[in-house]
Amino acid sequence: MNAKTGSRATAAGAALITSAGLSIVLYGIIAEDLPRTVGGAIFTMTALTLIALVMIRRWITTTATERQRLGDAVREADAERMRYVAAQAALEVERSRLRRDAAAEREQLTARMATERDAMDAQFEEKRAELVCTTMETTVRLYRAGHFDPSDPTSYARVIGFPTPAVREHPAEAAPRGRGASH
Repeated sequence: MNAKTGSRATAAGAALITSAGLSIVLYGIIAEDLPRTVGGAIFTMTALTLIALVMIRRWITTTATERQRLGDAVREADAERMRYVAAQAALEVERSRLRRDAAAEREQLTARMATERDAMDAQFEEKRAELVCTTMETTVRLYRAGHFDPSDPTSYARVIGFPTPAVREHPAEAAPRGRGASH
């Protein structure tokens, strides 16, 4: 027998006892028997107290609304947990996508830099070859024009002089500057 069936039986028994007590009270009043009337009244009050206690117990132990609220809270917590797990999964997918994109961009930049470096090397070699050719042509022209005559040592041994600096007040300023100078 469960608690719900037991409380129903107790309430039904108490209602039966109340009606029996009321009939005893009525019989006592009609027969003018005071002890029987008082006994019936006590019997009725006891049954009414029992009914009140059963109702109070049912009111206290009925947890349907609390169970409903608890179920709602559990469902809400589960939904929140699922949203959290989904957000974490989405975040991890986004992070991995960003890592892949960064790695692909690094590879593209490396390939682009290598291509640009090769192009610059080729351009440099082309320019260098052009300068060598131009220098050789100029040298041949100068030689044919007679500027490099071996009988005249001054024709190709001319030194281009640097302009002389003006007199300075501090001797340290007049010190030579360049590759060999110490600072």
